[in-house]
Amino acid sequence: MFFTKNTNIFGKKLNVFRPCFSKPQWTHFKTYIHGLLLGEKGEKNIEDIAANELDGKHQSSLNRFITKRKWNVKKLNAIRLRESIVDRQGGVLILDDMLIEKFGELMDGVGYLMDHCSRRTILCHDIVSTFYQQGKQKVPLYVQPYVKKDVAETLDLWFKTRIQIAVDLLRLSLSQVSPEAVVFDAWYTSKEILDFLNSRGVSWVSEAKSNRLIQIEDDWMQLKTFARCLQKTDFNRIDNHLGEKRYKWIFETEVLMKNAGMVKLVILRTRRNSKSFTFLVSNAVTCSGLQVFAYYKKRWSIEVFHRDCKQHLGIGEYQARKLDAVVIHLHLVFLAYTLLKNAWCNPFLNKILHGVHAVGSACKKLKRWVLNELMRNFKKQKRDHSI
Repeated sequence: MFFTKNTNIFGKKLNVFRPCFSKPQWTHFKTYIHGLLLGEKGEKNIEDIAANELDGKHQSSLNRFITKRKWNVKKLNAIRLRESIVDRQGGVLILDDMLIEKFGELMDGVGYLMDHCSRRTILCHDIVSTFYQQGKQKVPLYVQPYVKKDVAETLDLWFKTRIQIAVDLLRLSLSQVSPEAVVFDAWYTSKEILDFLNSRGVSWVSEAKSNRLIQIEDDWMQLKTFARCLQKTDFNRIDNHLGEKRYKWIFETEVLMKNAGMVKLVILRTRRNSKSFTFLVSNAVTCSGLQVFAYYKKRWSIEVFHRDCKQHLGIGEYQARKLDAVVIHLHLVFLAYTLLKNAWCNPFLNKILHGVHAVGSACKKLKRWVLNELMRNFKKQKRDHSI
């Protein structure tokens, strides 16, 4: 999808980021953001973004903007969060990571990790991030790549585990928002993360692996063993009006879990006689089981965010070899998503996207709008030339 330097789909909303850049950098910044939103799938790398700008410079200029930056990406992210988070109280803070498969072993930071979706080991970048949802606000907060220990030593980087990175990102995120609950999957239900959140007095909700130990009377028992001891009559029907389609039966209790303390345990079943269970745990022991379940369902927002960024915003289409350049690309994708998903607070963009909420549909509508603008300007220039 072609565009020009004068293409502007954000109105005056981008101007708040102007202090981060010099005059040439400002031009490259706008080019990159527009390229992420207007480019077709497979066209969101530096070379294609530069080629799609009709009156742009050679791709080497845009490449230097990303790989040899002299601007502060942390300042850019701070302004993004300041301008995009309207309501900082309530909602949920979600923690998760995303694998971005790559095919170049010479890329900094890549390593072989297990992809649980495809159930195979892939060469990838592992991106840990936090995401805040409050009402119609959906804002990615902080991001940091996880680099395996042997790769970090090769790059002379300070090694941090995914858990250490997660704690760092949660600390930064909690300085920005005050959520009702922090939500994450079973992989992050570690003692370090739970201790950190408990020390802050923050409620958390997580899925738990079936082999986690809970205390029943004087014995420690695995969750799956405990669940099999329950009777069908111990489970209550989830009312249809809640809109839950997958799980139909719920059981709740308070138990002492090893390395987690006293927790609210929620066990979910798809059918009353099903032999498979899903376990949720939370330190909010006063919450009902349905409320804990409602919090955890909101974790899906970050999965949708990852999907949208991969399918429509080119988060995995970068070809930069330096890890610093990858981090810059990630922050610019986060900015593009934030501007697009929160278009309701930008009158100019909201007018273009009236009634459109899905990221894919919004990108398509923006492309049609830009094409109409290009045709309108072409006809105007042709008419002026004829006069």
